[in-house]
Amino acid sequence: MEISKEQGRCIKGIAILLIMVHNFVDILLGIGGNEINYSPKSTQDFLDHVFTADALWYILSFAGWIGVPLFFFLSGYGLTKKYGDSTPLKPAAYLKSHVIKLWKLLLPIYLVYFAIYTTNVKSAIAQATFTINLLYGRNGFHIDPGVYWFFGAILQFYLLFIVFRKLSTRRLWTLAAAFVAGHYLILYTVDANTMTWMRLNFTGWGATFVLGMIAARSRLAISRERNIALCAASFIALCVCLVTKCLTPFTEVCTIIFLVTLTSRFSARWLCFVGIISPSIFALHPLIRMLFYSIFSFAPDYPYTMTIAFAVTTLVLSWVHHEILKRTDRLFPSPTPSP
Repeated sequence: MEISKEQGRCIKGIAILLIMVHNFVDILLGIGGNEINYSPKSTQDFLDHVFTADALWYILSFAGWIGVPLFFFLSGYGLTKKYGDSTPLKPAAYLKSHVIKLWKLLLPIYLVYFAIYTTNVKSAIAQATFTINLLYGRNGFHIDPGVYWFFGAILQFYLLFIVFRKLSTRRLWTLAAAFVAGHYLILYTVDANTMTWMRLNFTGWGATFVLGMIAARSRLAISRERNIALCAASFIALCVCLVTKCLTPFTEVCTIIFLVTLTSRFSARWLCFVGIISPSIFALHPLIRMLFYSIFSFAPDYPYTMTIAFAVTTLVLSWVHHEILKRTDRLFPSPTPSP
C-alpha cells in the first residue's frame, strides 16, 4: 500500500486536530472516553448525548483520541520505508538520532510547563528520560501533562523496530494479531490500573505500529469504487467499535482503514500544512491548554469561542515553533544514522 507524502501529511493533519481538540474539550467539559480504559459510563453518556445539541462536544471528546493510533501507524510505515528490512542499521546511531529529535521537541516546552505547573521532580525526570511510561502508577510516579506519555511509547517502538524489521511479512501479520489478542486479554482480565499501564506502553498500541510496517511492504492497489466502499464500511465499523466493548480492540484498526482510504481520494492543502507542523502542535498544545484554563476560568460557559480561540492560538504558535526548530536543526543538526 503506497501512501504518498501529501496523503501522509493530510492524515497527520486530521490526527493532530482530533487530538488537540479532544484534549482541550475533554477536561474543559469533563467528558470521558475509552482511550485507555473501557468505561461503560462514558459510553452511555456519549450515546445519551450523540443526538442532542451537545453532540459535537461528545463526539470530539469521546472519539477524538482516535488520532493517536494514526501516528503509531504512520511511524511504523515511515520507518519501514526509510530503513527497509534488509538494509544494515547501526542501532546506536539510529537510536541517538531519534532520542535527540524527541528531546529537541519535548525538553524546551516541558521545562516551561514544569516550572509553572509541576512539583513532582522524580516524575519530571522520568518524563525527560522517557521512562515514565514504565514507572507510571508506582511509588507516586505520574504523567503530567498526560499527553506526553506518547513520547515514551514511541521511543519503545523505535527500539522494537530494530527487531521487528527483521521479521517476514507473514510473521508481522502474526505479531499484529497477537497484539490485538493481547488487547482483548487486558480488556477482560486485568484491573483498570494495570490496563492503564499496558495502554501507556507499546503493549497497548503494537497492532497499529505493525500494521504500518505491513502497509509499507505491501503493494496493495484498490480500485476507486472499492476504495469508496471500504471507506464507508470502515467508518460504520469504527462507529460500532467505539461503543461496543467486545469490538473495542478493533477501533484503531478501523480508524486506520477509514482515514487511509478517505485521504487517498481527498486531501486539502491546509490539512497538509497542519500535518507538517503536527510535532510542534503535539508538544505545545498541553501547555497552551493549561494557560487557557488558568487565564479564562469562565471557559466552560463559552465552549465554542474558547475552543476556536485555543485552536487558532495553538496553530499560530506551533507554526512559529516549527520555524524555530527548522533553524535550530540547521545550526545543530541531529546525527544521521548511517547504514
